[in-house]
Amino acid sequence: MKVPDIDLEALEEFKKKNFKDRLEFIDKYVESLKKKSNKKWSSEQKDLMDE
Repeated sequence: MKVPDIDLEALEEFKKKNFKDRLEFIDKYVESLKKKSNKKWSSEQKDLMDE
């Protein structure tokens, strides 16, 4: 069985970018939560659960 060629540097860069993208998403999501009232957020969650 042949071991596949893996570019470890490219993989490391991909992991770093993925981590950065996740942190940016979390920041944006938190900001959107802060702007919504609890009632509106609860209503949206209910709608998701009912689908």
